[in-house]
Amino acid sequence: MLKFIENLYDVKIQRKYVCYIKNSVLYSKWAFPTAEGGYNLTYAEKINKAVLKEILAETKNYKTLLATPLPDLDKKYPEDLELAEKIVVHGLLRKDIFPNEEKLTFKTVKSKEDLILWGQTASQIYPYLSADFAYESFKADVGKKYADYFIFYKDGQAMGTAQVVRGGGCSLICFVGIVEKYRRQGLGTDLVKQVLNYEINNGHRNFMLSASEIGLIIYKKLGFEMKEIVYRYNLKKHP
Repeated sequence: MLKFIENLYDVKIQRKYVCYIKNSVLYSKWAFPTAEGGYNLTYAEKINKAVLKEILAETKNYKTLLATPLPDLDKKYPEDLELAEKIVVHGLLRKDIFPNEEKLTFKTVKSKEDLILWGQTASQIYPYLSADFAYESFKADVGKKYADYFIFYKDGQAMGTAQVVRGGGCSLICFVGIVEKYRRQGLGTDLVKQVLNYEINNGHRNFMLSASEIGLIIYKKLGFEMKEIVYRYNLKKHP
């Protein structure tokens, strides 16, 4: 079953970010328009130099993430793509909320100002994500049922972020992170539990995420299990 959601990135080639289900795992990847209408999920097998150049032109100097199951795509386009980064997809099925100390407070993004702050905080956590790009990329999501953005606070200071994209019966959890100076205080576990509890309290049960080395210990402790390995590519910056 395929679940198409609204555009998360708006560029002239009208690519869409697609949520789809395979073997009960939620994936997200770019899909490109086909001549017959609709979108092609197997873009990685047909991607060509012209498309890459157009993406680079549209995104200017930003690094754009492309998810693909083809680990040798960077070898085909060495001038445009950096080496593939292996991403381990983990899943969790849970209906009961987690007991939690709630060391953090959080708010969901509801306004332009909230999203600007979310982007500013996320850019401190993820080097490839600029605050401006975050705002332009995600502004269409604010107020929509398929997505939520979370800003986490400690002593009134914004210091953590998370994003949830819903589709195909799953909640895909992304951009989970803590600003570096606040790490190693047990706040990451608290953050993840609060996001999961928010989703569970709103009737969601099936969760997916890609685990970083930093977050893997937390996710395993909470019951996440490895489902599949995919690959992520960064587009190289061009002058």
